[in-house]
Amino acid sequence: MRNERAYYKNRTVLRVVALVLFFIFSFATVMGWETVFNLTSPVLSCVLAVLIYISFNTTGKYYRCALCFFLGIAVWFLADCVWAYCSFQNHVGEVLQKISDNLYLVPDYVFLLGVIVYARDVLKKSDYQKIAVNAFIIAVITSIFGYRFAIRHHNFGTHLNLELFELTLYFFVSIFTIVSIGMIVNRTGWQNHLRSFKIVCISGVVFSIGELRYTLYMILNKEPENKYIDIIYMLCLLLYSFAWTDSAIKDKGIVPAEKDSRRDRYTPWIYGALIICSAIILYAVNYFDIYLVFCMVIASMAYVIMCKTVQANALAEELIARQKDETARLERMVAEKTKELMEMNKHLEYISNTDALTGLYNRRYGLDYLSDLVRDGDNYPIALYSLDLNYFKPINDNYGHDMGDVVLKEVGRRLSRLGQSRCTAIRVGGDEFLVVFKNATNDVAIRGIGDLICEKMDAPIEATVVTEENETKSHTFQIAASIGIAIIPHDTNDIEELYKKADDALYTVKHTSEKSSYLMYSEMESFINKMGIRSEETDVKDAE
Repeated sequence: MRNERAYYKNRTVLRVVALVLFFIFSFATVMGWETVFNLTSPVLSCVLAVLIYISFNTTGKYYRCALCFFLGIAVWFLADCVWAYCSFQNHVGEVLQKISDNLYLVPDYVFLLGVIVYARDVLKKSDYQKIAVNAFIIAVITSIFGYRFAIRHHNFGTHLNLELFELTLYFFVSIFTIVSIGMIVNRTGWQNHLRSFKIVCISGVVFSIGELRYTLYMILNKEPENKYIDIIYMLCLLLYSFAWTDSAIKDKGIVPAEKDSRRDRYTPWIYGALIICSAIILYAVNYFDIYLVFCMVIASMAYVIMCKTVQANALAEELIARQKDETARLERMVAEKTKELMEMNKHLEYISNTDALTGLYNRRYGLDYLSDLVRDGDNYPIALYSLDLNYFKPINDNYGHDMGDVVLKEVGRRLSRLGQSRCTAIRVGGDEFLVVFKNATNDVAIRGIGDLICEKMDAPIEATVVTEENETKSHTFQIAASIGIAIIPHDTNDIEELYKKADDALYTVKHTSEKSSYLMYSEMESFINKMGIRSEETDVKDAE
């Protein structure tokens, strides 16, 4: 946050300094104060370059585009420095003067590169390639006409020389820039762009028109320098700098306008034929020589080849996009099916592990769960409570199985709500249940769970069923439970033996009380002696 505040403060200061220097520069230019002009111009261009440089971090994905404009203004600063040095020296060679003049031409190329980079940043590959190809061929053909115009109005001779080549190239770059900006705006719409690019568009067109004027004056042997045009150049550089330091710069998705691509197959051939026909007609009226006709034919062929290449790239891009969409669709389908299968597997796992009537774990899962606790070894001691309901058989016999199911559901609900996270209830089958109590560290805790189960089982059960005749029947039942308790590792280390010993204790205590009661296996012998009852097998047979 502190760095951000410092940046905005520095940016504001540099903007103010740039505006003041521009005012001084403009005033000095109008007044003809050459010394002030030569001093303020490099200082102002330096400030503008620094202004863009400190704003790189805020340009987002347009960093490369901003870098191009920074380099253009930086080269302009170097040209201003050389120009100022030449102005303050009385004896300066033509080489240094020529260097200064050529340096002033470099920003045009860099600014054009910045426009192309912007098109690449906001458009898909095929779109910006189309713009580049069309702008290129228009600039080439226009430059050929400009070359012919220069031959007729300037004494360059009939052969290409270095000065004519420089002027033609200069003319080509200016046309290329103007056409590229126009095509980008036409392809995407003016309103879709950032405010920064709108400023760059206007400034770029004005700057390139100024360069076209300069080229035309050089061809016509007129003095291209003008105090007002210098102010316009510097104003464009000022706007470039302010545009790339705008706070509104952000990544913005620009959707090009849809156009009919079916005509694109024939457009290159039509335009290529028109170019060749125009060249032949101009040759017939003696405006073009055979050399220029040959150049137009080469340009036409190059245009067709480039367009076809771009069309092939666009087709490949479209196929890749469709493939990506199809792949994404298939991935979504696979993800959805995988999710469905996982949910089904969870449901099947739940069904296979759960008793359908009571919602408790079934016998198979319960014993596996007990085996996992024993194997883990961190849950010792483990107490196993084996429950068998008393007085349940008469409910089934006298009130029907539906009423019996309601009673069993209530028993399952009570066992699942013992209030102990260490307790897990299991339905073995019929009216038999298990409760696993892990980390049963002492007898007090074990007996406490036994007392809690007895209390839950002794509470009356309100059972209601709706018959097939749509009659509602309600009854209150008083049941009880006999509970046998065995403990690992105190009683045994084997699960099967643990289960058997819990059952032994259960059948020993069964029917010894009208209410629920429990018996620990370790106390079974003393309990038998105290109650004067027989062995477990004889007791069970008598009870039945």
